Amino acid sequence: MTPRKLELLVLTGMRNADGKTAKGDAAFSKGVEHVVFRYKYEINVQEPIDPFKIPFAARKLMR
Repeated sequence: MTPRKLELLVLTGMRNADGKTAKGDAAFSKGVEHVVFRYKYEINVQEPIDPFKIPFAARKLMR
């Protein structure tokens, strides 16, 4: 069976003034800045598509 939908949620903590990022759940606790990328796809196999290219800003945060 082929999936019909795909949702990807990427969370990343922001660096503080000292250049450090909180680790684990602390990165998303109250008062800590973070970035959320949400990608939603509806899968249609009727015609071919080009491979998805992750935006540069998102790739940089996922390192």
